[in-house]
Amino acid sequence: MSSEKTILQLFQAATSRSDVAALLDIKVKDLTYLLYVMKAEDKYKTFDIPKRSGGMRKINAPIKKVKSLQRKLADRLEQCLTLIEGTTGLTNPSSHGFRRGKSILTNAATHRNRRFVFNVDLQDFFPSITGRRIRGLLIKDRKFGFHKDVATTIAHIACHNGELPQGGPCSPVISNMIASVLDFHLSRLARDNGCAYTRYADDITFSTNKKTFPSAIAVCDEASGHNWKLGNQLAGLIKKSGFSVNEKKTRMQYRTSRQQVTGLVVNKRVNVTNEYKRLVRAYLFSLINHNKFTIKKVEPSELGDKVSLIDGTREQLHGMLGFVHSVDSVFRTNVKQHPQNYPGMQTDIKKDTKKPTGTLELYRRFLFFTRFFSNTLPLIVCEGKTDIVYLSNAVHQSKLAFPKLITKNSGGADVLNFRFLKYARKHKRKKNVYLPNFSTVQILGAGSGGGPNLGNLILNYQSEFPKFRAPKGKYPVIFVVDNDSGGKDVFNKVKNIVKITGHESFVRLFGNLYIVPLPLNGAAEKSIEDLFSPADIAKGMDGKPFDFTKDSSDATSIGKAGFAYDFVAKQAEDLEWSGFHPLLQNICAALDDYAALAATP
Repeated sequence: MSSEKTILQLFQAATSRSDVAALLDIKVKDLTYLLYVMKAEDKYKTFDIPKRSGGMRKINAPIKKVKSLQRKLADRLEQCLTLIEGTTGLTNPSSHGFRRGKSILTNAATHRNRRFVFNVDLQDFFPSITGRRIRGLLIKDRKFGFHKDVATTIAHIACHNGELPQGGPCSPVISNMIASVLDFHLSRLARDNGCAYTRYADDITFSTNKKTFPSAIAVCDEASGHNWKLGNQLAGLIKKSGFSVNEKKTRMQYRTSRQQVTGLVVNKRVNVTNEYKRLVRAYLFSLINHNKFTIKKVEPSELGDKVSLIDGTREQLHGMLGFVHSVDSVFRTNVKQHPQNYPGMQTDIKKDTKKPTGTLELYRRFLFFTRFFSNTLPLIVCEGKTDIVYLSNAVHQSKLAFPKLITKNSGGADVLNFRFLKYARKHKRKKNVYLPNFSTVQILGAGSGGGPNLGNLILNYQSEFPKFRAPKGKYPVIFVVDNDSGGKDVFNKVKNIVKITGHESFVRLFGNLYIVPLPLNGAAEKSIEDLFSPADIAKGMDGKPFDFTKDSSDATSIGKAGFAYDFVAKQAEDLEWSGFHPLLQNICAALDDYAALAATP
């Protein structure tokens, strides 16, 4: 058995500030300066951001050095919590905020299709968690049992003016540690009264299908008939746990009206509101027609909220579309995998899985517009991940011959003058957990790459292209295609647009889209690995030959992934790259062709 101590044991054995400094990889003098010498107002930048529900939220964002320190502390505390859960078996399934594998989606899903949904908002959630409370938890809770000087140091690192700041990297994990006592009490209260309970940061929700809502949790004002307030037991437990309630946000939602939990509708299925969908659709319509869109900015003032219009960013719209698509995708997957939990809802899922859903169609249109039509650099699309490794290294190692493809940034480093459409690396799926693949390539309809999928990608872009009314972009999209059976699949897919033989230097299909087949140079077929010199291929690796017919390596040979990531990427400076020069010349020719076309009025 290993005698090496865990991070939790190291914290429990620590007795001083210097011990904490060592655990956080910082010099004790630097830690002392940040905590006790630097002025509090110099450690944070304070600003307001608008709340979804109206009004403004104060954010205290730490400066770079403090943020780095807090991130290290957050990471160590997360490790401690993981060890505690693994050792004790005690988890907190009711907490959904700032937790791996949890989100507003998992929080809302707990309360789907219920007769009653009761929402409670905790008042000043982060500021109510003081340094004294943090210190007390770390000392008195037997799961931690930290020395008082260690607990004091941690509290000082985490707090600003004695309170947990909203905007600090370690505030989420510490807030969940403090609120775990509240979750324990409220989970038991919910269970004893036939309700479900969850908490997402300061947002508490109870729900039930009982005919009458339990009075221990909430009671209705008989005079008004609709005003609800906290039941005595719930109010007492919240107060006992050190929190207070924002009574203005307390509300009961009935099955006969829209029910929302953490901003998502939960009546029948978990979904975003129709108003939000319409807003996102309007933003996208404006973007693809005018290359801009405006959003409302609300600023509170003494005379009421001041509303103004400001330009929205592509990043903002990307996040909104990704959110809508993720909610819809998870719902559809859950219905397919667990139909017993969604009676009568199978008809909502289209049988024709080849046709994109409405949310996917909007997301795809946005990505085609921003990545293809109105891109800010030329885009090169390859058949797979390994091709990107080959081409990027070929350009870097041939920079003197092809200055058009590479430049130096302000720091003097070499950077490509184009972008690749990147493929997501495969991830392991946990048992019974849906991990949707929201990679750009998947959403655009190119699957995992390869000839047939690239052909589909081209046809998808062709169908979207006429819908874009904004001024055309300055840069082309170039598909680099193997000149083999996979390449012929692409050529066949686009034969109704233009016929390609494979002997062309480049072919412009429509708009700004080009295909550059690998130069045959007298060969009958050519794949991208054929561009490497035979001498380099013959080297092999680890005493094994390369086998490009398979992706992964095994005991007998090295596959394409091993060749790309472990051989080419690590030995690029020692390899011969002249075999790639004809391909790079053709890419430059396609760039020149579109530059001339774009310059034409």
